[in-house]
Amino acid sequence: MASGTTDSQENSYRSIMRGMSAFGSVQVLQIVINVVRGKFVALLLGPEGMGISQLLVSSTNTLKQVASCGLPLSIVREVAAARGADGSTEPTTLDVATVVSVARRVVRYTALGAMLLCIVCSGLLSRITFDNNMYTWSFAALSVMMLFSVLSDGEMSLLQGLHEVKRLSKASLVGALVGLVAGVPLYWAFGYGGIVPAMIILAVAIWAFYRYNMRRALPAGTTVSVPRSLQWAIARRMLSLGVVLMAGTVLTTLIGYLVNMWVRALGSVGDVGLFQAANTIAGQYVAVVFTAMSLDYFPRLSAAISDNARMTVIVNRQFDLVGLVIAPLAIALMLTAPLLIRVLTSEEFMAVVPLVRWMALGLFLRAMAYPLGYISFAKGDKKLYFCLEGVFGCSVMLVANCLCYWAWGLVGLGVAMVIVHALDVAAYYIVNHRVYGYRIDRSTLRLMLLLSLPVLLTFLATLLPDIRLGYTLMTLLLLLTLFVSFRGIRSRLRN
Repeated sequence: MASGTTDSQENSYRSIMRGMSAFGSVQVLQIVINVVRGKFVALLLGPEGMGISQLLVSSTNTLKQVASCGLPLSIVREVAAARGADGSTEPTTLDVATVVSVARRVVRYTALGAMLLCIVCSGLLSRITFDNNMYTWSFAALSVMMLFSVLSDGEMSLLQGLHEVKRLSKASLVGALVGLVAGVPLYWAFGYGGIVPAMIILAVAIWAFYRYNMRRALPAGTTVSVPRSLQWAIARRMLSLGVVLMAGTVLTTLIGYLVNMWVRALGSVGDVGLFQAANTIAGQYVAVVFTAMSLDYFPRLSAAISDNARMTVIVNRQFDLVGLVIAPLAIALMLTAPLLIRVLTSEEFMAVVPLVRWMALGLFLRAMAYPLGYISFAKGDKKLYFCLEGVFGCSVMLVANCLCYWAWGLVGLGVAMVIVHALDVAAYYIVNHRVYGYRIDRSTLRLMLLLSLPVLLTFLATLLPDIRLGYTLMTLLLLLTLFVSFRGIRSRLRN
């Protein structure tokens, strides 16, 4: 009986909302820092410089995903299991220390592998990415960034597994602040030549602060000597899950890289920069919500995943709150897109206003797909997760982006985002319903339809030729949605 009460309290609307907002202020500050950094990049480097930066990032990210073997999420699961994933048991210090020790050792090997892989592939990456050898030394230098980036991902995963949300957020915040303070002068002094050093400094800074906070998170005296047989057992378990995750993540990262290549080939490096600016603005706008879900929702879902009825309740409650939060944010993004682009970038980027508005519509659909996308992974269903996230998701993403950019240019990339996430929602629901018996509540379905209507009407208002009428309608719809969302959240928190 006590167990049921604890579970009910743990997965109540109040608990979910508390989990989503626990580190909201820190996350907002981090977003502000990233926005300021993006503003300086836009002003000092322009669309072409942003395009070069994005091409360097996307290509090295693909290598990093391969070399890291999908360990970050696998480590989170192992550490969470050692400390009591559902919070119902007391942490077992020896178990946690054992997993931390093994995880760090495995991560060190993968970090060195990532560094060597980047050096070996530097010439090939330059030719594939830029059609010349001019950036060979840049990719070779980025091997240092790769080393510290993989190491920092490992420390971040340990903190997340320990549910050290505040330490995790503060480490990210301080690391980003150091990256801003060190990076902007490099852009100002060296222009394009400052991109690679700034990326390296940012990676080192983030790793340093994650490492410092991880040392403070573990009690003194938790260093243990782990028998070799136990090391291999834990490492194999991490890697077996990690490889499946890696395959899906690498495919997603690779698709992003190929889309950038397609945009550069049919358009220009400047178009890549414009696309990246729109992605940054739209993504950071709702980053707090999606990050909160990854840190709070996934552990709760994993703890209840053996009970399909309990799982359904958790997913539907997550649906309710995420929809109530995302709907007004999506409408506000459509309304303020011109102002945001002018403030956060420069006049050169105003061409992406229609793209950002399409992306806002896509983000609302992405929020609907997000709770469903976690189910197969939390279940430990590796094959189904890979088929959904890797094969289906990546295939749709590549085809939709390439065809839509070919047909409609930059705006087509926003259209593709809407198509991809709409298909995600449909596919995730059908599969989870048939395989796991998940069924959306009627009240939740009614709420989603109710929230979808003003989001869609706001988007249609952006297309009106009478600008004044369009902005008037968008403002009224935003106020109406804020009222509905506020009442919906308040009524649920009272339950």
